[in-house]
Amino acid sequence: MALTQHPAPPAPSRVLPARPELDAVVRAFALTDSPARLSYRVDVGSLSFSAAMTYDSVPAWSDVFAVLPVRENGMRLVGALIAWDAMRFLALGGERLVLPPGLSCDATVSAVWRRCFLNQFGEWRYRNGIRYRDGAPELISPASSTARTRGGGRAPRTDGRALLTNGGGKDTLAGMLILDRSGIGHDVYEAYLPVGGDHDLQRRLLEDLRSGATARGTEVVRVHVRDDFYSRPAARFAEAGVTAQHYRTDFAVGHTACYVGYLPVILHGGYERVWFNIERSADDPHAVWEGEEINHQWCKSREYRSTATRLFSELTGCDWFKGFDSTLRGLYDHTIYRIVATRPDLLRLTHSCNYGKPWCGRCPKCCFCYLMTTAFLGEDYARGLLGVRESLLAEPRNLPVWESLMDPSRIAWECVPTHQEILAAVDQCLARGVDHPVLRRYAPGPARAARLRARFTGIDWSQVPAPTAAAVRDLTRPAV
Repeated sequence: MALTQHPAPPAPSRVLPARPELDAVVRAFALTDSPARLSYRVDVGSLSFSAAMTYDSVPAWSDVFAVLPVRENGMRLVGALIAWDAMRFLALGGERLVLPPGLSCDATVSAVWRRCFLNQFGEWRYRNGIRYRDGAPELISPASSTARTRGGGRAPRTDGRALLTNGGGKDTLAGMLILDRSGIGHDVYEAYLPVGGDHDLQRRLLEDLRSGATARGTEVVRVHVRDDFYSRPAARFAEAGVTAQHYRTDFAVGHTACYVGYLPVILHGGYERVWFNIERSADDPHAVWEGEEINHQWCKSREYRSTATRLFSELTGCDWFKGFDSTLRGLYDHTIYRIVATRPDLLRLTHSCNYGKPWCGRCPKCCFCYLMTTAFLGEDYARGLLGVRESLLAEPRNLPVWESLMDPSRIAWECVPTHQEILAAVDQCLARGVDHPVLRRYAPGPARAARLRARFTGIDWSQVPAPTAAAVRDLTRPAV
């Protein structure tokens, strides 16, 4: 996946011209068992793609559908799974996603899908200067069935057990420490995606952190997401007439950005709650475009978690799911690093890079993690964590990346916090004696540094989930 360090200035807003040849048309889908697998084929102009979601922990689709109040809800669920997963194919420039016969999304679900697309692909629209004639793309599907019910479904069989997502980074480590301290029983969800290296590498990295940080007896729920979209040479897209840019980015990947993809796992396992490990800054926009807030991390936002929770009830008719939540609600990255810095042995098992796992040492995410780790544990530790000999703060090739992180006139299109929070870390590095020209260049003055510290080291206790509040208080008490 190509990495663009500097976003071009936003193009003047333009209405997307009608290009029906680039509409995404799902031609076929299949449900298979042992384990449960959903595969589909989608055509975009002259290009044809295949995609599949394999739920390793679910023996058969009948185990999923048996939970539903009425069987018709099963096909509504499958239609939504494909609709959300196939969003990424509209990033090639089409205005419609067409579902095949046998699948449908009613007006309510379609409206939620349109809203999710606009937010999830806000960065892509911003960087391409794209608006839609009808406000948002269309989701075209056959007439929906009215035979569905709410308020029923089989009762969960896990007795309140939760599911914790393992992304492999320091946020996951903090979440594991919080749930363990809280005594909350949980299984661990791991998804292996089309980006970030081969699946064997992803599995090994996630397993290393899980085995080191989670309690014994924790079950692992595994999902493989595959497609031949991210591996397609760029020349093939150009030959097919694709002029849009930035269409292969991490926010478009299913089960990272597609909470609907979790629903079969929730139904089969009877999980009452899914815990993500999402920091407070995920709700902060990266830019404002003609009055619209653009947030690269919208797929990690409270709004999306709330939307997906309501969508579970709408699609399944079940009323026992308490929702998607975050172990790190109310905490900025400074507090999260304060937690994980108490366990440097486990922090060494984390990774965060999306381009060259475990660390490429060149992207905004790697540089951000290096800076924050240096601020809390020193630069020797940070070099060891990322496996580099020289300082990333002194590497000339990284200067554009540091500028995107620290210069408020630029944007780092990654899952990183605001410039202000990063400047607070710059001040903390200088205070502990780490001195590089790039730090001096962007260092906040004493008064501003004090304001930044007060803002980003504070905890919004009104947002911290009640079941984890005592653990968060305990884990943030020690001085680092």
